[in-house]
Amino acid sequence: MKLLCVDSEPVYREIISLCAEKEGVTVKSVASYEEALIAFESYDPDIVTLDVIMKGGSGYDLVQKLKALSGSRFVPIIFLASHTADSVMDKCFKAGADDFIPKPFNEVLFNIRLKTHMRHVELMKEMYRKNKALTYYQTMIEREHEMAHHVLDHIQTRSEKNSEQVAITRLSAASFNGDLALVKTRSDGARLVFVGDFTGHGLPASIGALPVMQTFFDAVDDLLCVNELAVRINRILFSILPDYMFCAGYLILMTPGGDIAYWGGGMPNAFIRRSNGSVDYLQSNHMPLGILSGSEFEADLQSNKLNAGDTLIIVSDGVLELKNCHDEMLGDNQARVIISNAYAEKSLISAQQITERKLAEYLGESEQLDDITLVALRSTCLQ
Repeated sequence: MKLLCVDSEPVYREIISLCAEKEGVTVKSVASYEEALIAFESYDPDIVTLDVIMKGGSGYDLVQKLKALSGSRFVPIIFLASHTADSVMDKCFKAGADDFIPKPFNEVLFNIRLKTHMRHVELMKEMYRKNKALTYYQTMIEREHEMAHHVLDHIQTRSEKNSEQVAITRLSAASFNGDLALVKTRSDGARLVFVGDFTGHGLPASIGALPVMQTFFDAVDDLLCVNELAVRINRILFSILPDYMFCAGYLILMTPGGDIAYWGGGMPNAFIRRSNGSVDYLQSNHMPLGILSGSEFEADLQSNKLNAGDTLIIVSDGVLELKNCHDEMLGDNQARVIISNAYAEKSLISAQQITERKLAEYLGESEQLDDITLVALRSTCLQ
């Protein structure tokens, strides 16, 4: 710890030096305004003591200069002054002083005040160190997020783009969406779909995304059946995810004729908006992916059918659990009403945009707490 003493009286420079050195503080003493400015920059003190009156200038002006020179660094400045009028003290503090001790001063009092400021300096230094470390880690996290963004976006480009056949909406609660929404038409004309909702959101929720994506697109190329794909994805996630994480999901294979074979685990029921305006459901009856071992996992499929004009809408729980400004969840009933009305539109893209707008209106100024994924497919667009 270093102290800069600025005082025109040699006796006080000596007293201050002796008191401070007893506390293990290194002291540099100067007698004038100009010397103080030069010493402050070269000596880089942790604490400064100075008098109101000094050679070559005013203590009030000096404290302002020193505060400016210290920048973001915390340097306590203590006035030691013979003038003890309230107006003098007031002027000292307004100039930027951190403490005021009248001359002549008691050595015990000076030591107490000095040790107090020494503790403040140490606390501020520790805070600066921790802030620097936090800034470093924040920068690293941002870089990791950027890398994850790049990798996930690159792989997901293999999924089909929005069209009148398929519409995908992914709205992030964090810096990016940890949900997966993959749609790809196989060489036999059937369309394979995977919608996955990992535990949580953001970067932690995306750690299983890469192997799942690769397995999905391999299944598209190999014309793998849905139940075998479910087994493979479960085996991968069971081996790599920590115990507290899993992936709720739908695996769906839709033939050109509209026949659906699907596996669902841990997801909200998917909606089928029929051409006559009624709403049916796909049931998600299994445990989520990544929880059960291979011997416990159930891969049996369910079936349904989309007729001409029907729309299949798969939603993550972020949709149903969306909260408005009154802390009320959207829920299944209101979601069904929105879907029934929106997907009456002939254009699938328009229907998706209407649904997005309705969800945004319901959310209002409230905070989105979970990732939102919405995937819609229509049988009339199947090849």
